[in-house]
Amino acid sequence: MSWFDAIYGRPGRGVGPDEPEKKGLARFAQILGRDFGQLIATNFVTCVCILPAAMGVSLGVILLNFPFTLLAGLVTGLPAGAGLLLMADCCMRSLCNDPSPWMYRAVQTVKTRWKAALPLGTLTVTLLGGLCFVWAFLFALLDGGGQYPGGAVLAFLGFDMLALAVGGGLALAVLVAAAPSDLRLGELFRGAGHMLLLAPARSIGGSAVLFAGAAVLIVFFPVSTFWAILFGFWLPVLVAMQLFFPVLRRLYDLEVEAAETAPEPDAALTEKQKKAARRANWWHYHWGLVVAVAVLASSVVYVIHGLNTTIDPDYSVAVVTADTLPDASAQRLQAALEAYGEDRNRDGVVLVELNVYTWSADASLTDMNSQMAGATRMNTDLANGSSGIWILADPAGFEEAYGALSETLGADWESQLYSWADVPALANADLGSYDTTADGSASQSVQELFAGYKVAVLDDSAGLWAALTAQGE
Repeated sequence: MSWFDAIYGRPGRGVGPDEPEKKGLARFAQILGRDFGQLIATNFVTCVCILPAAMGVSLGVILLNFPFTLLAGLVTGLPAGAGLLLMADCCMRSLCNDPSPWMYRAVQTVKTRWKAALPLGTLTVTLLGGLCFVWAFLFALLDGGGQYPGGAVLAFLGFDMLALAVGGGLALAVLVAAAPSDLRLGELFRGAGHMLLLAPARSIGGSAVLFAGAAVLIVFFPVSTFWAILFGFWLPVLVAMQLFFPVLRRLYDLEVEAAETAPEPDAALTEKQKKAARRANWWHYHWGLVVAVAVLASSVVYVIHGLNTTIDPDYSVAVVTADTLPDASAQRLQAALEAYGEDRNRDGVVLVELNVYTWSADASLTDMNSQMAGATRMNTDLANGSSGIWILADPAGFEEAYGALSETLGADWESQLYSWADVPALANADLGSYDTTADGSASQSVQELFAGYKVAVLDDSAGLWAALTAQGE
């Protein structure tokens, strides 16, 4: 017997034979108290299926690489479609009061509906990735001093996102409600159109809930990962499916299991026993809701605590070198830079974020894993414009690979670089040394390593470079 059967397989306390079917919030609470375990379990499986899509598409968006974004959506949308199928089916069966074991149901659902779920998933993720790319591209242009796209363009993109949520959400609902013989991609969208015509308010309302749930996950990614694991999929999908259910029930003749009849009491109960029975009955059907509220409250407290205790950097500086910079030397350089900074964000601490990238134009000079990690992080840094000051071991190789120097400083970028040794605030800093041999028998001063480095100031709006060079004036 599974742990789920052990918890939910026991007979309930029953309800009256004439008890009307619950609706609205009461129905939601009833489902949550009864099926909380299977909702959380299915949510976790869905997270695993959607994780490749989240990582792949977000990487393409961050790098502003449209072909990569589309390719990632096409490939990673396949497992995402299976995950969304499982989540929607779990919510649908809860609404139908299906008593069968959830794992068995999940396997049967995938076996009978995967051929329609996979193309639906890849189509939805690809279109969503494309729209996210357009949003990111417009904001990148705006951040780079480009022309504001205008309210009409933003409204059009917002409408496209909502239209995708309506089409994808309704097609997903049809996917789990229709008979397996009718599960072709065209039939899904035809059924979605019938739902929209039959009940436009419910259809758009449920789709708006899905849209809001997806927007929270996308806008706050990767911070939203914690929310996604606990609530990110089952909560919006269950609310949306509850809104869709009356329409689906009418279109596809869905059967809802009858409620349990109340058992006859063995003997008359005292008033105290009746109160205890009512409390036990309430807890039996609502313990899942209590747990969900407790977890949600803990999550809110965790997020608020993180927002209030996290120290944001006042400046960001990047170091690009083929040598692995020791942590102690990086901390000393960070402290040396912070001595010239100001508390720009008024949080009581002067903090310089030092981004050290182990990278070289000649890949043979670095470890392959470090080279790939450094290149990925550098792409993100350059795309977001995080670091304003770049300390470069090989400016020519950096420019050849990324073109960031000529893009920001112009064609004569070489003449606008500063030598590390010509800036006393940097050249006189005590950065320690690092071992040049595996056994530590030989070492080199970090200052000697940096002596030939160049400094590129891509953005000094924060004023850190002006403060560093003011000492030598």
